Amino acid sequence: DTALNNILLWCNKWGMVLNFDKSVYLRITNKKNPLQFSYSSKSQPLKEVSKYKYLGITITNKLSWNAHIADVSSSAFRKLCLLRHKLRYAPSQVKLLAYNTLMRPKLEYACIVWDPHTKSNIYSLEKIQRRAVRFIYSKYGRGTSVTELMRDNEIQTLQSRRQLLHLKFLDSLINNKLGLDPSHYVTPVSTRQTRHSHVRSLTPYFARTDLFKFSFFPRTVTEWNNLPSDFLQTVDLDEPNV
Repeated sequence: DTALNNILLWCNKWGMVLNFDKSVYLRITNKKNPLQFSYSSKSQPLKEVSKYKYLGITITNKLSWNAHIADVSSSAFRKLCLLRHKLRYAPSQVKLLAYNTLMRPKLEYACIVWDPHTKSNIYSLEKIQRRAVRFIYSKYGRGTSVTELMRDNEIQTLQSRRQLLHLKFLDSLINNKLGLDPSHYVTPVSTRQTRHSHVRSLTPYFARTDLFKFSFFPRTVTEWNNLPSDFLQTVDLDEPNV
């Protein structure tokens, strides 16, 4: 309870009062038999929860992103229903603009944190965008290929966009554009370059669990190292259209 007591001391110093009826705590662990403990203050216990939404991201006690992606998909679908109602007769370019500014940001907010690796979660997100594409171009027939619609109109899959966002963020980190020390997170490969690597290759992370393997740094460093050797020399990741 030391951390909680320090919070209470800070609140007392600055004249703030915590509402313990609305305060909860989240225990994050994958252990089969986790340590059991509880938090309380002045004999009033805090309620333990299995998930909590913080800064727009739903965090669970197992660090699974299933609940968050379900929330994101549901929120984006509600927005799509609203756009269908308000822009039913609008031209495609207006619908596309509305999608890009009002709906897609919901599907991508903080996605470098929660980017899914399971097929079911990837499909849940892509399904929302594919429905939006049908709406944008008023193509609801069963014979219409949404994949072709996206290709003809240069609409990337959300999965491809998330991968690119990963690489852009990592590139910004490496080039000291984020105010963070990159040496705390990534290390350049010190061995001789091989035909399967490039001059900016990074030391891979070792991961024993999928939870860590598919988190940002292990996953993105692998994607970075797998880029073609001439890609980073010819493509500027800061370009808005990349």
